[in-house]
Amino acid sequence: MRSGLAYTARVIGMTALLNGCAVGPDYHRPAADIPPAWQPTAPWHEAMPSDTALKGNWWELFLDPDLNPLVEQALSSNQSLRVAAARLQQAHDQLDVARSALFPSVDLSSSALRSKVSADRPLSAYSVPNQSTVQNDFRIGPSVNYELDLFGRVRREVEGARATAEQAEADFENTRLMLMAALVTDYFSLREIDAEIDVLRRSLDLQRDALNFVSSRHDLGFATGLDLAQQQALLDASGTQLELLQNQRAQFEHAIATLVGTPAPSFTLAPSAAAPPLPVLPVGLPSDLLQRRPDVASAERAMAAANARIGVARAAYFPSIDLAPGLGVPSAGWESSALASLFTAPARLWSIGLSASQTLFDAGMTRANVRFADADYTAAVAAYRQTVLKRDGRSRKRHHRPKYARARGNSGELKRAQCPAGL
Repeated sequence: MRSGLAYTARVIGMTALLNGCAVGPDYHRPAADIPPAWQPTAPWHEAMPSDTALKGNWWELFLDPDLNPLVEQALSSNQSLRVAAARLQQAHDQLDVARSALFPSVDLSSSALRSKVSADRPLSAYSVPNQSTVQNDFRIGPSVNYELDLFGRVRREVEGARATAEQAEADFENTRLMLMAALVTDYFSLREIDAEIDVLRRSLDLQRDALNFVSSRHDLGFATGLDLAQQQALLDASGTQLELLQNQRAQFEHAIATLVGTPAPSFTLAPSAAAPPLPVLPVGLPSDLLQRRPDVASAERAMAAANARIGVARAAYFPSIDLAPGLGVPSAGWESSALASLFTAPARLWSIGLSASQTLFDAGMTRANVRFADADYTAAVAAYRQTVLKRDGRSRKRHHRPKYARARGNSGELKRAQCPAGL
């Protein structure tokens, strides 16, 4: 018994030494053609952005007391964010499932059997006649099963699951960022309309006074009917413009209600024409900030997961070796014909063995799976580079904004200040 266990221990030790081999390519992030820094033209200049300028609760930079509660409500009640959070939890659970294959599985089995053996069964020896016997069989013990990951299939699955979990984290952060950016943009668009409505209402008051004045002059004969009609038309046009602005405000209000997870009919936002202070943001953003974008990080992690799946597919070319007990026998335990003597020394048993299986013919399925994994990785690399190019182009477009954009007033400056929120 001891010699058998020693031999098995030596086999396990040798396989553990071979366990460092993993088929498939190791992951290396491919290079993307992005400039190390912008080359701005006058009057722009490249700033030194702070690493903490847009991290955390960046919307608090606007110092708006009405905006912060809306953001907190959106973070707790937005349904799209809840979906992303559930996907993130699923990815972490899937990583736990993959990691569990790195360790042995232990099951506890027990059985109680009473059977009668037929006397007419085939003879096992011609010199010994068969007899009909009735006996009991009690058995209990744990069973240990473990796949010796000689060729790295399990480790590649863990590697892919880890990259998928990191991708889910980036997707969650991207969903959160897009939600906050959409909410802040809609909020300040609504506040911009509030300011326009306030100005228009003051203008309507002045136009009504002017209409009364022109009407009085018309009654006294000092103004013509054309003057009166023109002033009335101007008042009507301003009233129509006010109605259009109110409709636009209602649309933004409904959009904000959807983002914060509240039914639109029960959501109201009091008008406010006060302009919030604008935060100071850097103008020239170097392209290495792309690595801080969650969408770029998600695309990069998708490449890592696709690379790991190549190793999983190629591992099917090699045999699968399992450490397991004999069929129907626990790894260690007790077996007896009497329940009273089940846990005695003579009733002890053990079983250990290695089993290997190798696919000999699968009609090209393994080869097709490897080609599929290679194509999946190629697509992931292309998607990553396209994401980098797209975001790099958008950042460059924002950087080279026309000069007249700086002179559009407070609302234009406010929108410009919101642009880096998408980075």
